[in-house]
Amino acid sequence: MVINQLEKQLSDEISTENLKSVLNRFSTLVRESGSEDERIAFRFLQNQLEEWKIPYTLHKPKLYISIPKQAEIKLLAPHEGVIKAKTPSFSVSTGSELKSGEIVYVPTHQAKSMNDIFGVIKTNQIEQDLSGKIVLTEGFPMPGKLPYFTELGAIGAIFISPGHNIHDGICTPIWGAPDLDNMNNEPKIPVLAINQEDGKHLQTLLKDQQVNLQFRTQLDKGWIECPLIDIMIQGTEEPEKYLLLHGHVDSWSVGIGDNATGDAALLEMARLLHNHRNQLRRSVRIALWPGHSTGRYAGSTWFADQFGISLEKNCIAQVNCDSPGCRWATSYQYLEWMSEANEFCVETIKESIGEEAKGVRPLRSGDYSFDNIGITSFLMLSSSMPEELADEKGYYPVGGCGGNIAWHTEDDVMEIADIDILKKDITMYLAAVTRVVNAKLLPFKFTDTVTEFIETIKQYQGFAGTDFDFSEMLDEATRLQEDLQLFYQRASLANEFTEFNEKIVILARILVPINYTRVGKFRHDPAQAISPLPDIAPVVELQGIDKDSHYYHVLQTHLRRGSNRIIWSFLQAREVVNT
Repeated sequence: MVINQLEKQLSDEISTENLKSVLNRFSTLVRESGSEDERIAFRFLQNQLEEWKIPYTLHKPKLYISIPKQAEIKLLAPHEGVIKAKTPSFSVSTGSELKSGEIVYVPTHQAKSMNDIFGVIKTNQIEQDLSGKIVLTEGFPMPGKLPYFTELGAIGAIFISPGHNIHDGICTPIWGAPDLDNMNNEPKIPVLAINQEDGKHLQTLLKDQQVNLQFRTQLDKGWIECPLIDIMIQGTEEPEKYLLLHGHVDSWSVGIGDNATGDAALLEMARLLHNHRNQLRRSVRIALWPGHSTGRYAGSTWFADQFGISLEKNCIAQVNCDSPGCRWATSYQYLEWMSEANEFCVETIKESIGEEAKGVRPLRSGDYSFDNIGITSFLMLSSSMPEELADEKGYYPVGGCGGNIAWHTEDDVMEIADIDILKKDITMYLAAVTRVVNAKLLPFKFTDTVTEFIETIKQYQGFAGTDFDFSEMLDEATRLQEDLQLFYQRASLANEFTEFNEKIVILARILVPINYTRVGKFRHDPAQAISPLPDIAPVVELQGIDKDSHYYHVLQTHLRRGSNRIIWSFLQAREVVNT
């Protein structure tokens, strides 16, 4: 392994006792946003920061939160019975009113990978008449499926969890707090979740008879004041420039693997980075969020809104710390980062902890609330259970806890944490963070980003055939690639890097949004899957459409407008690197 002196010092100074202190305290707290337990957790973190004399700011934003309280399902026919259920955040609350109706099973399949958890279905995939019916389907109650059931007239939806436990979750597509453009996009029907055994029982009953049930959901929803910790560890040469390192404090149940381990890591990293702040060229800003679980990333979204101009001007990268240090999580093959960070991340992980790593395009999830500003991002989850071990245990894909299926359940308790793995993950995070803030030349290679663009454009051209021409876009991407290669060659020979670094950040501001967003800067796209170059991603629907149809012409218009946005961004990026 190649590890520099600062990285070795930081790694050697990681305190097992500090980590255990956070985990032990948080194991007694159900850190529901807006709750007293959440306030106790934040006060614990504040007390530690004050003891170590680390300056911080405590913000108290009012966040839009939905807290599930109760869910009931009673089977009425063909026999009576009670089915255990949960309701996700932002489900419609029936309050004391019981709703009843006939169940209709709509197969949408369980997720085969974490990508599938956030997948969508389309109305034309559903053949049943759902008017006045209660839909029974598979999976976590994510917003990708729900709108279509509502559109087809369903009065409720019941999702079958993939295992014995019912996983908590959230079903709104609105990222953070709503604004005037999306305030009416909250779910319109009650939503419930049941476990696999009860789901199979209902499916069996439905094969040859009508099934009726009644249900009730109860949730509290409103604007709730929550604590948010903001720590700025000042660098020595460019203190105004910072890397944002962050994770959420709130939890489902006691949430040890999601995200008490991350909170322990962030607190310990704050201590270590503060102690070695005289060895940091740029600053590290560490934020601990509320509202992740029951507000759809409400805390990080508030921060992106409140400090949008500062982030635009000064944030050089953002790093999420969620679910590190979990039991059996020994693989680094399932990480997430943007293409420009690929070479840096692979090299850093290999050199800091001796592990081979692979990364994929970040999902529209976690606290990645900064894509619309255009900030290079890497890491979301860290170590994960090897796929073969998960298969051996009969586990299914989940969105955290290192792959442990205790994720978002009452079983996410102390046994999910692994201190040795947590220390290893912290070593990785510290190496990545310090290498970025101390880099003379920021280590982000947008040649790799444009390589991704070129591959995507070629793939989309294959779907388009002769119905739409992406050749101008491909030509401009190729020219940008050539200009970027020359730009990085010049940078490698330079003695002064300030101008090159400024341009690398500007490239992120231009190129990240076209690859991860549809709406404008300082806005927030929905919490739904975002395809590469999303402005032209609907081209996959072009094949087989009647060329005289209204939809064909609408799609053509959409693709032209999207192409204009992307081509213009390529031209802007070329201007940046050539001036």
